[in-house]
Amino acid sequence: MSMPEAAMKLLLSTPAVPAPLDPNFSPLVLAKRNYLKAVAASSSSACIEWALPRSDGCARYKLPVFPEDHADVEASIYLAGVLIQEMLWQRSASGLMLCGPAKICEAVEKMFSPKGMYDFEIHQMPHVCGTPNEPFKVTVVKNPSELPAAKDVPQECGKKANGSRLAFDLGKSDIKTVAVKDGEVLYSKETEWDV
Repeated sequence: MSMPEAAMKLLLSTPAVPAPLDPNFSPLVLAKRNYLKAVAASSSSACIEWALPRSDGCARYKLPVFPEDHADVEASIYLAGVLIQEMLWQRSASGLMLCGPAKICEAVEKMFSPKGMYDFEIHQMPHVCGTPNEPFKVTVVKNPSELPAAKDVPQECGKKANGSRLAFDLGKSDIKTVAVKDGEVLYSKETEWDV
């Protein structure tokens, strides 16, 4: 699915300072800002909400949307898909639960179905979640109270430094770089810079 015209109109935003390596770069934060202004100007009170349940928690989000009969409703559908995809890769999920205007939920459900726009994601998430034999399931509910509550569980990352590791910290006033092999620091440097 290519980006619908309504989505292009609202979501392709040029930053005040273009990125030198990609002058067509359009940051999501600017796209979302323009989109939310346009939805507010339409006086719409409609929202789509979603839940991304997983074994140890659930991610939730609520996005204001254009009314189903609005000329720019395709921008709402497209942005919902992009935001859900982003959240899937940030937090993982065994399924997707939607609640909101029927036309919008139906379109998003189709995007997250086999052969849909996010076919790759729905086939990878069961593997990411450790349940490769259970298909990614999309459910539409009538009431937001039917969506599970948001729940995040802190994850402890590995603390072993075996093998070879590279790390960097790009700070406001300096950059730190470190190379470690089997727990032994081979290289470490802090370089101040003027922004």
